[in-house]
Amino acid sequence: MNIHTEVFEKVKKAKARILVVTKYLSPEDTHYFLEKVLPTYKSCIFGIGENRIERITEKNLPREVTHFIGNLQSKKIPEIARLCSTVHSLCSLSHAKILASGDRLPSVFIEVNISGSAKKQGIAPEELGDFLAQLQDLPLKVLGISAMGAGDFTESEKRAEFRRLIALRDEFLPGKSISAGTSRDFEIALEEGIDVVRVGERIFQ
Repeated sequence: MNIHTEVFEKVKKAKARILVVTKYLSPEDTHYFLEKVLPTYKSCIFGIGENRIERITEKNLPREVTHFIGNLQSKKIPEIARLCSTVHSLCSLSHAKILASGDRLPSVFIEVNISGSAKKQGIAPEELGDFLAQLQDLPLKVLGISAMGAGDFTESEKRAEFRRLIALRDEFLPGKSISAGTSRDFEIALEEGIDVVRVGERIFQ
């Protein structure tokens, strides 16, 4: 397995953190990363990202570093809460109530549909304030907002997305974090001040 450590150096230089997307890695390669690479770059690694509970179970991953980045399904939420320390894709009040009803409460990012695409999940930006108000009585720790932006984009379009996310965060959750960016645009995300970038392919190609 080739690991491109220059990605971690770029994130460290930007004083940001990285969610290392391991969803495509084999169990063996994922554990190699956890044992051999994560300790070296621990200061800038936010966690590892997986999008299927079946893969998390198969890999037998430590909960404290495992973050769920996939779409939430009601019937699987109790297991997600048991196996993941953080959920990056909360955008439903009913899902929030299920997350908050268990013995192990993950921290959460509220997912915003920043691109406005019908193919993307997330709450509309203009509904963020109301959604956060609905969560106030639940014992969930909100770390910030997250987004999966447009897959096809120009640089100016992507910068506009990140800037809008920052404006939303500063308005509704000042001091909290933003989880966004991918292998295709994480360098732009870092330049714009995104706190947590999600990178997989650029590390493991």
